[in-house]
Amino acid sequence: MVVPAPTGAKDWSSFDLRPSDGYVRPDGAPATASNPRMVDTVRTETELRALTGIKWNRDPNDVIPAWVADMDLPPPDFAVNAVTDLAERGDFGYSRHAVGRLPESFCRWQARYHRWEPEVDQVVLFNDVLHAIVHAIWLHTDPGDGIVLLTPIYPPFINVIEGAGRRVVDVPLDPDGWRLDPERLAAAIDETTSVILLCNPHNPTGRVLDGPEREAIARVVEEHDLLLISDEVWGDLTHPGAVHVPMATVGSDVGRRMITISSASKAFNLAGLRCAVAHIGSPQLAARFDALPPHFLGAVGTPGAEAALRCWTEGHEWLADTRSYLTDRRDQLAKRVEEDLPGVGFQTPEATYLAWLDFNGLGLDREPQEWFFDNARVALSPGPDFGPHGAGFVRINTATSPELLDTIIDRMATAVADR
Repeated sequence: MVVPAPTGAKDWSSFDLRPSDGYVRPDGAPATASNPRMVDTVRTETELRALTGIKWNRDPNDVIPAWVADMDLPPPDFAVNAVTDLAERGDFGYSRHAVGRLPESFCRWQARYHRWEPEVDQVVLFNDVLHAIVHAIWLHTDPGDGIVLLTPIYPPFINVIEGAGRRVVDVPLDPDGWRLDPERLAAAIDETTSVILLCNPHNPTGRVLDGPEREAIARVVEEHDLLLISDEVWGDLTHPGAVHVPMATVGSDVGRRMITISSASKAFNLAGLRCAVAHIGSPQLAARFDALPPHFLGAVGTPGAEAALRCWTEGHEWLADTRSYLTDRRDQLAKRVEEDLPGVGFQTPEATYLAWLDFNGLGLDREPQEWFFDNARVALSPGPDFGPHGAGFVRINTATSPELLDTIIDRMATAVADR
């Protein structure tokens, strides 16, 4: 499949998210955190508390949130304009303008940045990533079937499996580097296992699967005739030196045994607009989706589709700047943890704007999320929500301003010192 550049668009063929030596725009200008288009628009705490999202409204006003995976950066102007243009025109009727173009724009984006050429006619739109995952599980598996998770893992994966009456097959990652043990994965498969559900790149650890890990997963999928569900919503947010490789490109057969799910929501901060895409490479699963009654899946709203379309056609420079900014925040966290939270385990994430911190060495008298909420007035994601191996850990969201990130670490460090 040849994926041409959009008609009349700037040639972005030289623009790539893959280089390991930093990100450079096609005009040759480096994309750095000093670019005023990004840094000058980072929201202040006052502005953030005026929003209606759950991140800044769940807890009392003396608590600084660093839990749910929303960025404190505003979404790009072109995405906002996509929605405001609709409102200004009163253009709220039935529309296929963006919905009809989104599968092709997704395929072009994947080909340009991730060297994957998905088939446009195999792309289906969903309200969000979990919407696609739960339907795939429901259609492909039976009650009691085993679904493999590489833990610790994004908590809704666990909830979706258990809520559907399926069984979690826990394959813990090696905490020394959060790598997959191929032998452990192979040993976990039995006759009731039907699916491997991946978060690739991985949430909460920020790992990017390497070649041997990808090949081990593909081998197990093919040998046991499993369905592979790969949530690749974080694929555009890798840090320098890491390369996201879609699982659909691994091996000769795995692409026909899987569904790949993605969205512009994480990279462009659009979660509330509810728009995701799924490439259904498995003919068996595609046939089951096709057999659903009309309107069973619902439909994506026009605002979300219009915003996603703008992101996947106009978002090149903005994303490069944002990724550089997020890498700076990751490095800021690493430096502060080393200097001000000695004894806390931290392994530098290769992707996402999340970090997985180990407080087991500090001897806190309860789970660190609860302890820091009470003693530092900081809201973090509790480790046990990510599976049984998450005790003593928290997930922290670093996609905020340098000042707010420093305040979060200051509060945590002071609380630990004052014990």
